[in-house]
Amino acid sequence: MRKTLVCLLMCLGTAVQAADHRDAPLATADPAADINDIYAFMNPNDPNELVLVHTVVPFADYNSRFSDAVDYVFRIDNGSASGRDLRVSCRFSQQSNRVACSGPGGASASGGIERTITGTGMRVWAGLRDDPFYFDGPAFQRTRTTLQPSFTNPGVNSFNGNTLALIVAIDRSRLDNGGANPVLKVWGATERVGEAGVSAGFTGLWIERNKPGQGVQIEILAPATAGGPDRAVVTWYTYNANGGQQRWIVGEGTVNGDRIEIPQALTSRGGVFPPNFNPIDVRLEPFGRLDLVFSGCSEGRMTYITSNPEFAAVPSATIDIGRVTQIKDQSCTFHRPGQVDRMGRPGVNTVLINVLPNTGTALKDAYNRASDPSTWAAQFEAEMASNLAALDTLDGVPGNALLPAPVLASVLVDDRLIIDTSKAQCDAYLAVELGVPQCGGRTLARDVIDDSLGAIVGPGVSDNVANDSVFLADFPFLGRPL
Repeated sequence: MRKTLVCLLMCLGTAVQAADHRDAPLATADPAADINDIYAFMNPNDPNELVLVHTVVPFADYNSRFSDAVDYVFRIDNGSASGRDLRVSCRFSQQSNRVACSGPGGASASGGIERTITGTGMRVWAGLRDDPFYFDGPAFQRTRTTLQPSFTNPGVNSFNGNTLALIVAIDRSRLDNGGANPVLKVWGATERVGEAGVSAGFTGLWIERNKPGQGVQIEILAPATAGGPDRAVVTWYTYNANGGQQRWIVGEGTVNGDRIEIPQALTSRGGVFPPNFNPIDVRLEPFGRLDLVFSGCSEGRMTYITSNPEFAAVPSATIDIGRVTQIKDQSCTFHRPGQVDRMGRPGVNTVLINVLPNTGTALKDAYNRASDPSTWAAQFEAEMASNLAALDTLDGVPGNALLPAPVLASVLVDDRLIIDTSKAQCDAYLAVELGVPQCGGRTLARDVIDDSLGAIVGPGVSDNVANDSVFLADFPFLGRPL
C-alpha cells in the first residue's frame, strides 16, 4: 500500500501545474495549445447568455500570445440529432492582434484583443486576465514528499498570477435548439492547424540507433514553388546488404506533416578516391523509396523499400534514428497536427490516466487526442475505475468516495461539463449529474479542487485554499491582470 501511495502522490503532484496544464507529453511540447482550464456558466445578469472560458499559459504576462496556428474550440452536444457536434471556434492573427470567432446559427464576432467585441449572437473578450484557478501546490508537494498531510489552514494559492483567457458569451438559443434541448455537454479543445510536423530545425546528422556507424544527413529546404510543401534532401550513409560495401543513398522529397517522403532515391557505385577516381566509372542506380516519420525533434524512424539487387538480402526494413547534430542558432519545433489537448472537468486526465508505475504516458496523449466522445468509455473507463479505487484509500478510509469506483468512472469518463441552460443559478459543480436544481457547469469561483478531492478521496478532504480573485460583475467576468 505504501508503494502505491507514493506513486499516486507523485502523479497527483503534476496537478499543481493547473487543473489540466502539462497533463501529457504532446500537449506539454505544444504550450500554445496546452489548456489550463475550461469554464461554462450562465451569465448571472442575462439568463439567455451562456459564458464559455478557455485559459492557456499559466503565469502569463503582457508578452504572452495566443497562437495563430491553433484553433481554440468549444464543442457542444445538446442531445438532439442535429446538435451533437456544435462548435464555437476562435482563431487569432498575431500581426494585427485580432481574434475571429464563429458559432452555430451564424453567431460570429471579430476584432482586436483586450477589449469586448460585440458581434452577431455572441460577445468575445481575449487577452491577459487574473487566473481564476486556485490551489496550494507547495503544500501538496510537501504531502507527496513526506507522505503525511501537509496542508495548512488557511492554505496558500500558488496560482496567484495571470493567464491568457478567451471568453465567449453566446446566445443560448443558438445552442439549445431554441430551448427544446436545454442540457448541454461542453468541452474545450485545441486543434493545431498550422506550423505542424517537420520544421527547418530537423536539419542535421541523425544516427541509426542500432548501428552507430551508420546514419542519415537531413536538410530541410524551401518549397519548390510558393505555397507548396517544404522539400528535404536525405543522404543515407550505409552498407549494401549483399557484400557489406559502403553505399551512399541520396534522394529529394517533400515534407508532409511528421513525414519526409522520398519516392525514388538513388545510389551510386564504382567511385574511388583520387588519384584513381574516374567519373566514367561512377554509375547512378535507382534505389527505391525512403519514408522518414518523426515523433519529436530527436526521434524518428526511416523505412526503405528497394528492388536494387545489392540490397536483395534485406529489401525492406524500418530503422530507428536519433539526432546527433543541430545547426547553430536553429531551434527545432515539432507539433502534431489535429487535436492537441482537450478538457471538460478539471484534473481528469492528470489524476486518473496512467497513474500506476510503469504505465508510461501514451494513454495520456491518446486521451487528449480522442475527439469522438462515443469512443471515450471503451478507451479509458477501465483505467479510470482502477485508479479511482486506489485514490479512494488515500484518506485511510476506503469506500467513502462519492460513488463506487466503477460507477464514478462511468460518470467521469464522459469528460464534459454538463450545464442546464434553463437554470439561471450556477453555483453547484456537478449539479446536473447529482440532480441539484442548478445549471451546473463550472463557475469561476467554485472550489473544484475541494469538490474533486471530496468526491474521489472522501468527504472533507481539502487544500484549504479560498478564491482570491476579484471577479468583475459583468462580462468578461475574469478579474483584471495582477
